[in-house]
This record gives sequence, structure tokens and C-alpha cells, in this order.
Amino acid sequence: MAKAALERDAMVVLVDDSVEADRSLLVDGVEVPLRRPAVLAEEHFDCIARSPGVSVYREELGAAMAAGCVVTSATAMWLEDFADRRVIGVTGTKGKTTTAWLTMKALEACGLQVRLGGNMGTPLTALYSSEGDGGGSGQSGRGSSSSVYVVEVSSFQAADVTVSPSVGVLTLLAPDHLDWHGNYERYVHDKLNLFDHRRGMPLAVSSAGGDAARNTAHHPGRHLYGGEGRVTLRGASVMVDGSELLDLDRLELPLRGEHNRTNLCGALTVCMIETGDLPSPDSLEKAIKEMPVLSSRLETVGVVGRIEFVNDALASNPAGTVAALRTFAGRPIGLIVGGHDRGVDLAPLLREIESMRPAPVVVNLPELGERLRAELIASRSRVRCVGEPTVREAVFRANELLGDEGVVLFSPAAPTPVVEGSYVQRGAAFNAAVDALAGRAS
Repeated sequence: MAKAALERDAMVVLVDDSVEADRSLLVDGVEVPLRRPAVLAEEHFDCIARSPGVSVYREELGAAMAAGCVVTSATAMWLEDFADRRVIGVTGTKGKTTTAWLTMKALEACGLQVRLGGNMGTPLTALYSSEGDGGGSGQSGRGSSSSVYVVEVSSFQAADVTVSPSVGVLTLLAPDHLDWHGNYERYVHDKLNLFDHRRGMPLAVSSAGGDAARNTAHHPGRHLYGGEGRVTLRGASVMVDGSELLDLDRLELPLRGEHNRTNLCGALTVCMIETGDLPSPDSLEKAIKEMPVLSSRLETVGVVGRIEFVNDALASNPAGTVAALRTFAGRPIGLIVGGHDRGVDLAPLLREIESMRPAPVVVNLPELGERLRAELIASRSRVRCVGEPTVREAVFRANELLGDEGVVLFSPAAPTPVVEGSYVQRGAAFNAAVDALAGRAS
């Protein structure tokens, strides 16, 4: 963001909560002041561009706005600059990244030039340039008006946008990030803000789960998908207007779990909105098979004996873990769960755990895992739940408890504690533990 601002001849100051003393950083060879948050009250700024992790509800930002400063974000600015382009904005509690990738692949199978960016990795500021690979198909001309842009947008990024994309996608709504937004109602409001600034825009909405459909019932351009709508899921078959388009089991496409197959329905709904047509089954199958393996999302990282080890470290809330458990229904499961406790309701996850046959064994990690264990005990559950302090020890314990066969599933239902880094580091710890077990077995 600093680089983009410098390229536009702005005077830039970087502000960071962790800065203990004022200093400077080099940004493309330019020395830029790095200051503590107190500078926001001490000096006047025309514009503050916040990082997504910085809540729009912070007191310093409210005071700056009251003083006449514009508070925005890279996402909001990019959407303003690309207001007349073909932009597909994808948001939701879970499924955003997979749906964005599938949408890109489906549109490419229709012959369109597609650029992918946003919350999943390639920052939107990079999409201003006409050089590089664009994070998508690798074609040049990233800034071309002929491109279709597929952008993943988090609730943090959606909260203060003032321009909506030309087409929207809402995958799922469930409680998450309540510490940032304050409560679930505000979380939903901030998510849906992405779609509030273009009258009658087409909006593809998952009918799975209920909250997404309920909260968009008023939207005049809504297109449901999954359980209802033109593109639906019937078992392993993707149906379009009642006729089978793809048999996902027969084609063995890399879409694990009903939730990911529903995400494909969303991508195809976008295709129909954007092009009025669908790719051929053969071209769609080829495009999906070219998708990269999305790490830490139901990713099988090893098999030791007859036990499969699945890294789902990005499941940062109970809804993601419920979807992961359903993916392996009917198999013995050793569930590793826990992380930073944001106070999200655990009732849906508890119900899922209790209903499973065979009953899973649960290995709980601090902090959320300890609350889950306490709630299991309070409900007099017969599900076995044991605690371990680290991911590595949890992997060893889950492997031991499963015995001869099953799935060790690391699906934490909570974000990574700050002291452990990010889901990437946590997933790496899981993978390393699996490697250690494989070494012992050999």
C-alpha cells in the first residue's frame, strides 16, 4: 500500500501497533517514517489506509474521521478505481478461496481472460500493474479492460467499501471474527456491505446453512445455488436446470466434501450470470483438474499405516470444522481442535460431534479446545476428549487413540494463537509431526 501511495506522489507515514520508538523503513529505496499509533492524534492526515487486521471500529480511526480524515483500505480504493470493470467479488465465512479459484477456472473454461486476487494472497494493489502473472491464468495485460477480475474479500476488507463489484458471491454466513466486529449482527452487516453500493447487482448466494439465504432475501438480484436455484447439488451430481452437468464421483475431481461441491455450484452460477452460458463439461473438468492444491484446506499430507492425516488448519471457526467432519462421515476420526478463543458459539460443533457414528475422539488444544472439553463434560457426553499442549503432541495422541485405522483431522475451529504465528506455521507443525510418525513407522 505504501508503494502504491508513493507512486502517486503522496507523503506517506507508516503506523504500526508494535513500534516502540519512531524510526523509518525503506520502501522501494524511499525512506518512510514508521510511527506509533499516537501519531494519528498528533498530526493531520488527509487519508488513512488501514490494514485489514485493524478494525474499522478502533477509537483512533473514529477520532480521525471526526477530524475530517478519510479512512479507507486498499480494497475499497481498488474497487473505486475498478468501478467500471467486470469484477466478481467473493465473500463468506468459509469457502471464499475455493469458490474464487473455481470461478476463475470456470470463466477461463468459457474463454475469458481472468485475474485472481484479494484476500487469498495476491494483493489487489498488484492488480494495478500490467506486468506479472496476475495470480491467475498467467496471461499478460493484467490491467486490461477486457479482463474479468475475481477478488476474494474478507469481512475486514468489506466493512468500509463504498463501491460494489459488478457481480457478487456469498458462500456462507456463520459467526466469526466477533472480537473485530463486536457481534454477529455487525459481522453480517459488514460482510453484506460489499453488495450494498450497486443497485440490483447480480448476487450468487449459497442456500446451504441458511443464514446467507435469510440475510439476502431482500436482494433483487439474488441467484441461489446449491440446494436451490438453477445450479444445484444432488448427491455427487451437479445439476443445471434439473439436468446433470457433472458426476463428480465418476470424474474424481479434487473437490472434497459437500461444501466444496457446493462452491462449484456457486462458480457455475457466476458463469451463467457473467456469460449467459456454461463451459462444456470436458473443458470444465480439465480446468478444475488444473487447480492447485490449496494448502491447509482438507489437505491429505500423509498416510501412515491405515491412518490418513488431514491438514485443515485454515478452519478457523466451528462452521469450517463441522464441514470437515462431514467430509469423513462414517470413518473413525481423531479430531484435533483448539486455538484462540473468540467466544464463538460451539453448539453446532458439539451437536455434530455428538451425532457422529462412530463417535470421534477429540484432542483439545488451548484455548478453545479447553472450552469445548468443558462443554462436552457439562453435557455428560460420552465422546472421549483429552488435552495436549501442542499440535505435535496432539498428532501423536490422536494417532495413538485411533489405533488401526481412520483419519487424524486437524481442523481447529479457531484462529491460530498469536504466539504460534499463523495457520501456515500451525499447519507446518502438523505436517512435521506426521513426517515424524511416518519416520517412526518405517
